[in-house]
Amino acid sequence: ASALIALGILVSSGSTSLAQVSGQAFEGFRGNTKDPVQIEANQLEVLDEQAKAVFEGNVKVRQGSSLITTSRLVVKYLKGSKGGQNDIERLDMTGGLIATSKQNTVTADSGTFHVQTENIVLTGKVTISQGENIATGCKLIANLKTNKARLEACKGGGRVKSIFTPGKDK
Repeated sequence: ASALIALGILVSSGSTSLAQVSGQAFEGFRGNTKDPVQIEANQLEVLDEQAKAVFEGNVKVRQGSSLITTSRLVVKYLKGSKGGQNDIERLDMTGGLIATSKQNTVTADSGTFHVQTENIVLTGKVTISQGENIATGCKLIANLKTNKARLEACKGGGRVKSIFTPGKDK
């Protein structure tokens, strides 16, 4: 049975780590160069001289099995690139975000996905869920390649919180 692991604590044998669960919401983006990146928004502004494209208003980003919904997305391209899918350096998401893939969901106030390194940094009210299992904090740092993640508490005395429901994670 799978369950969340918070801060490396093993909940039960055969469980899934926090990094895997947080990363599973971004599964479609993991080293994925074969599936197209589909982006829909109310508005698009391309700033070639700054090597970026800004999508605003009800933004939806889909690749493979993953969907990210946010208010504003800035796609930053590698300097000197032609701006193709393989030239994306990072995705900056603001105005709240929801990332889903199958039964995995991650929400946050804002986030950055570094495409080449597959690092994700989510900030604000971060909630990670897999079925009925939930972990909350204020900052998530995860790497999709290594399946390592750290969920940090809010500054000023906050704490990371988790709820595990045995047998309910499928």
